[in-house]
Amino acid sequence: MPQTDIRTELERAAPEPLLPVEKKLIGFSLGIGLVLLVVLAVINYFVPATF
Repeated sequence: MPQTDIRTELERAAPEPLLPVEKKLIGFSLGIGLVLLVVLAVINYFVPATF
């Protein structure tokens, strides 16, 4: 029984489009990340870390 190569199997597989719910989850995650990054920058501006 020959072992199939994963690379050739992935190359032969047809690309699947993202589902609408997956697109919403990606957008939601990116939005939360950007908002939290801005919050962190604002907190760091007003309360700088001093060691």
